[in-house]
Amino acid sequence: MYNHQLDTFIKIADLGSFGKAAEAMYISSPAILQQINLLEQRCGFKLFVRSNHGVKLTSAGKSLYEDAKTLIRLSEDALNKARLLAESSEHTVRVGTSLLYKCRLIPEIWAWISERLPELRIEILPMAEYQNRSNSFSMLGIKYDMWEGIYGTGGWKGICQFLELARTPICCAVAKNHRFAKTEKLTLQDLNGEYLVMPIKGVSEELDAFRNEIIRNHPTIQIIDSAYYGIDTFTMCEVNPYILITQPVYSDIHTNLVIIPLETEYTLPYGLIYANEPTIATQKLIATSREFLNTREISALKAFQLHPVSIPATDNRA
Repeated sequence: MYNHQLDTFIKIADLGSFGKAAEAMYISSPAILQQINLLEQRCGFKLFVRSNHGVKLTSAGKSLYEDAKTLIRLSEDALNKARLLAESSEHTVRVGTSLLYKCRLIPEIWAWISERLPELRIEILPMAEYQNRSNSFSMLGIKYDMWEGIYGTGGWKGICQFLELARTPICCAVAKNHRFAKTEKLTLQDLNGEYLVMPIKGVSEELDAFRNEIIRNHPTIQIIDSAYYGIDTFTMCEVNPYILITQPVYSDIHTNLVIIPLETEYTLPYGLIYANEPTIATQKLIATSREFLNTREISALKAFQLHPVSIPATDNRA
C-alpha cells in the first residue's frame, strides 16, 4: 500500500543511527543505507544530516517523517477496512435506505430468510438524498449491497441487477387544495389542460410509453420533467397546481399530497435493486427471496397497493 522504505526511514529517525536501525530491523547496515539512498533519490532531496555521532533529520526530512507516520497509519486502516469488508461479505448484506428507497417489503422477507439462514445478517444503512441517480449507483456494491424500490427499466439496465417483487400502478398526487383533491379516480381525459410532473425520458420504459400516449392523444397536457424525485419535487407540487405522476407506494413520503388512482394499464416493477457483482451474502439473500416468492405472497403488498408477480426460479434481469 505504501513504499516500505518509509518504515526504514522512520526507524532510523527514531533511533538516530543507521547501525541501530539495522540491528533493530535484523538487516545489514549496507542494506539500510541503500534503502535510504534510493528513497532520497526518489524524493529529490536529502532526508538526513550524517555525522560521526549519528544522523539527524533535515528540515525536509522532519516534514516527511510526520507525514509518513500518517500515511502508514492510513494505509493500515484502509487494509483493515478492506479486510473486514471481505470477511463480512459472506455473511452480511448492507441495505441502503432513503426517502425513495424505504424498506417496505424487506422486513417480512427477512423474517422468513433468517429462520432458514441464521448465519446471514442484514445491516440497514442511511443513504444520502442524492441529486441524481448516478451518484446513488456509484455507491452500489461499494457502500451498499442493495436497496428496495421502483426499478427503472429504461435507464438502469447494465448498471445493476433487479429482483422483481411486485408491480405498482401509476397514480396522481395533488395538493390538498387542488380541484381534484376529492376526486376518487382520474382518467387521462380529466388531465387535459393540466401540468403533469413526471420523471425524465429514458428512466422507465413504462413511463416513456405512458408519456407517448399523452403526447399522442392528449396534446393539451403540459409535461414538466423531473430529473429526480425528492423533497423539492413534492414541495413544488404542494405550492403549485401541478399534478405529480407517482405511485401508491410513495404515499408514505409525500404525506401532504393527496393520492388519486389513474385509469391506465401501465404499472412499474418494484423490488430489490442490487449490485452487478453481488457478494456471497447478497447472492444468498436473493436466492432465498426467490424461494419465498415461489412459496407464498408477501402480506404487506396490500398495504402499499402493490400487485403480486410470478417469479421464475432464476431471474438475472438487470
